[in-house]
Amino acid sequence: MNSARQQFGDLERVIDEVHALFDHWENSGVFSPAFDADKVQLMKLAVHEWLANLVQHAHFGDRTPEIHMDVTPNGKRVRCVIVDNSDGFDLGTYLNERRGALPVLPERGMGLLMLDAATEYMNYHRDDDGCHRLEFSVSADEDPWLNIPF
Repeated sequence: MNSARQQFGDLERVIDEVHALFDHWENSGVFSPAFDADKVQLMKLAVHEWLANLVQHAHFGDRTPEIHMDVTPNGKRVRCVIVDNSDGFDLGTYLNERRGALPVLPERGMGLLMLDAATEYMNYHRDDDGCHRLEFSVSADEDPWLNIPF
């Protein structure tokens, strides 16, 4: 697989559909041998946390939700781009505020911090067409599990 572009519009089904896609890709051997099951799980976690945030918190106004996802395996690295037509938010400020106010063993509110910790690279911005784009990569050479805040 060079790249897989998927489109989703049903917020109630998007997470299940993406999990099924990752299971299919993993079972089909799409990811390189260097990208083992633990790294695939890490990638699924990162995508899941972003999509869960969109489902629970995103505002789409009167627009029909549109989410596009591109996943591109490249040897020891998998790159993911998720584009949506929500109103977006200031991810950098949110992450900084959460880090500064994180209670011990919180029950909720860890998803985006886990996404940040799980990724080798992450960028979130508004595109020229008004959509919001999250780009990140996960590397087979990194072990970010110790970076996830608890």
